Amino acid sequence: MYGAYKALGHYPDYWYWILRGRPPRSPHLLKQKVVREYGEKFGLKTLVETGTYYGEMVAAMKGRFDRVYSIEFVPALAERARRKFAGDGQVQIFCGDSRVVMPEVLALLQGPALFWLDAGYYGWIGMETDKQRLSAEMEMILSHPYPHVVLLDDARCLTGEHGIPTVSEVKGYIEAKFPQRLVTVEFDIMRITLRD
Repeated sequence: MYGAYKALGHYPDYWYWILRGRPPRSPHLLKQKVVREYGEKFGLKTLVETGTYYGEMVAAMKGRFDRVYSIEFVPALAERARRKFAGDGQVQIFCGDSRVVMPEVLALLQGPALFWLDAGYYGWIGMETDKQRLSAEMEMILSHPYPHVVLLDDARCLTGEHGIPTVSEVKGYIEAKFPQRLVTVEFDIMRITLRD
C-alpha cells in the first residue's frame, strides 16, 4: 500500500495540505511541481540534489531532465538509491558530505543547472553545530561560472537554533555576497535566481 501511495505522487498528502489551509510544510507533490516549473522556466537540463533520502525527487524528475545528480550523506540511503536507479544512465548517486562531493559534481556540469537542496539536512544526523555547511555549499554553487538556479527545500528549518542560520540570514548573506541574485521564499522553498 505504501509503495502504491508513493507511486500516485503523494496526491492524498497534497489535498490534505490544501484542506488544512496550506500550512508551512508543503507536500512533496508541490515540491515536484516547483522543481519541474523552474527547470522549464529557466531551460535547465540538469538537476543536482542534496539529500537523496529515498530517491523520490530523483524518480519524479529523471524523465524531465537530461541528467540528475543526487548527493546523499547516509551510506545506506545512498546505496539503496544506487540500486534503485542502477539501470538509468541519466542518474548518478553520490555518497558523502556535500561540501566534499559538490566540487566533483560541479566539475561535471557543462551549463547552468537547477539545484534542489535540502535545508532539513542541516539539522539532521548530528550536524546541528556545523554552522558553515549551508554557506559553503551556496558559495560553491553561486561562485561557479554558470548562472545556476537554486531551490532550497524546508526553508522553515532555518530557525536560527543550534547554529543553523535563519531565513533572513541566508537571504542577507546571498544578496550581499552575490548582488546579482534575488532570494524569495514561497511554500517553504527558498528560490535563488538571477535578478531581471
